[in-house]
Amino acid sequence: MATALTTIDLLPLDKEVEVGKEIGLINEESSRAWLERGDVLTVRQLLIALMLPSGNDAAYTLAVHAGRAAAGNNDLPMQDAIREFMECVNAKAFALGAESSHFVVPDGFDAEGQYTTAVDLAILAKACLEDPTLAEIVSTPVSHEQWPSGEEATFRNTNQLIDPDSPYYFPGAIGIKTGSTTLAGACLVSAAEIEGRIYIGVVMGSSDESRFQDAINLYESIPG
Repeated sequence: MATALTTIDLLPLDKEVEVGKEIGLINEESSRAWLERGDVLTVRQLLIALMLPSGNDAAYTLAVHAGRAAAGNNDLPMQDAIREFMECVNAKAFALGAESSHFVVPDGFDAEGQYTTAVDLAILAKACLEDPTLAEIVSTPVSHEQWPSGEEATFRNTNQLIDPDSPYYFPGAIGIKTGSTTLAGACLVSAAEIEGRIYIGVVMGSSDESRFQDAINLYESIPG
């Protein structure tokens, strides 16, 4: 979420971006959008690849290009661009009020010195919902895309709350993001509109399947 919010500040949505060697930086256990070097996508399509299938390869591609934009140097080395981007991510998070977080890598994978809280994740989720582009993306169950380089791809949202075919489908769910790491466990930052009000639920340290039912339990506990 923090990567997406920062990217939108730094890059035009229609800018075409070429995937480079930065995708080799992702952890072997990472979820990915299966991007390959030389693929050309728009920034908006990379945000879809980031937010729906949790593409860590998309996260690093966005980080490099947005970091170079932030530095005003398109030739900035890859690692320098990522460091520049992460400085922007932390500044963005702090400005939004997520003051108990520190982000080290653009895909949120376990890293020394990286931490966050449920409250801060809710703050970032609220900011995503307030951005029309991100709000539309995170509420989409499936997206079919044709990239400027010609490839076609279908991205499915990992958030089962918004999938009508899922046993965890929750009417009114409007997003937002799953996430799993060894240290954090299976997490879900979700949002739902219930009786005209939007609620954000944060589940951390759960399991791949239980996190969806955990979120449903939270929403069903809201007084009617």
